[in-house]
Amino acid sequence: MTTVAESTVPVELDWSALIEVALVMPGSVGNTYNRFYDYSFLNQVLLMLQGVSEPVATYNKWLELGRQVRKGEKAYVINRPIVIKRKQADGEEGEPSTYRRFKLVKCLFALSQTDGEELPPVEVPGWDLTKALETLDVKRIEFSTIDGNVQGYSRGREFAVHPMAADAMHTTFHELAHIVLGHTTDAGMAEYLLHRGHAEFQAEAAAYLALKEVELLSDERASHSRGYIQGWVREQRPSEHSIRQVFTAVETILKAGRPS
Repeated sequence: MTTVAESTVPVELDWSALIEVALVMPGSVGNTYNRFYDYSFLNQVLLMLQGVSEPVATYNKWLELGRQVRKGEKAYVINRPIVIKRKQADGEEGEPSTYRRFKLVKCLFALSQTDGEELPPVEVPGWDLTKALETLDVKRIEFSTIDGNVQGYSRGREFAVHPMAADAMHTTFHELAHIVLGHTTDAGMAEYLLHRGHAEFQAEAAAYLALKEVELLSDERASHSRGYIQGWVREQRPSEHSIRQVFTAVETILKAGRPS
């Protein structure tokens, strides 16, 4: 029987711990967790942090699938969006506006916490770079700089990769991450010049995590990238907002290359 100890259930998000777990967890975890629902990459990492490595679903979904959650099993936590109505001023007319916040909610049970019918077969969705670029409106252009030390570069919604790049796929994801993170806009470029190291950490982290999830991360690059990212997390201590942006970028890249 698998149960969740209360001490393992987070009461608030520890962003540094989340990215540390994301760096070392297996690739293609979404194909395990997203069997019945498309959970965000952040929630996949959050489930891994709690020790889950099997299909998950809500109590009602398991009943729908012909399986019963065993008595006494404790639910796992995910970060769920909630819509909140803004308080209106006295005399203000019309429907109140709303905004979205996120809340940790205990609502998922793992397959090993249930009994019942065998699960139906599932088709694992693939990921396609061409589709991702089209969805994100990003274009690959011809490499034109003569600096042999530059592996790739990006500007606006375009990027280029050196024809002799040591790891062309990694460079592609790194430059794509810069674009998705907003580093290549006018405002983003100004910020990049002021905080280049921070922007490179974000792009490298997003590229590493996305590559690993779609199982395109080369062994040669994995160790170097992971060490660089961990060094930033442990020594520079990027903010919650910065790490949140990394997870959002990974989610954007992964969804863009998968079937709708």
